[in-house]
Amino acid sequence: MEALTSSLISAALAFALSSCVGGKYSRGFDQAVAAMPRPAATADGPWKGSWKSKVNGHTGPLWCIVQPTPERPGFYDFRYRAGWGLVKFGDYTHTVPARPAADGSLQLSGEMVLPGGFGNYRVEGKLTRDAFNATYKSAADQGTMTLQRPEVPE
Repeated sequence: MEALTSSLISAALAFALSSCVGGKYSRGFDQAVAAMPRPAATADGPWKGSWKSKVNGHTGPLWCIVQPTPERPGFYDFRYRAGWGLVKFGDYTHTVPARPAADGSLQLSGEMVLPGGFGNYRVEGKLTRDAFNATYKSAADQGTMTLQRPEVPE
């Protein structure tokens, strides 16, 4: 009985901590949604969708806020929040060189080291005003990221 109680307390604590950690990202995402012009004129702003592994079929929710990197012309910050498992989430920022095309689209191509010992990964893709499609690849995994503009709450 003691082991069950301990397991339940650990699970509740993990859930509570994962909920708190996401609060800052969630607030920023909600603010980006509220500020997003409609229709979007560029690829900047909030995105919501999912990632899917081609290696093992795992999938999860994915959010991203795209914005020019402050004080670094020619670079963009891709602020991701990815989910996997029951209550596991990871937040990270991927800064890549990018220049918007005349139609407002952005080409995404870059590498980064994921936090938490997940290693290096490479991402390639294209963002238009209303679609974000990319592939990712690392030593242990590869897959797709498919995102759209989030719905605006009424």
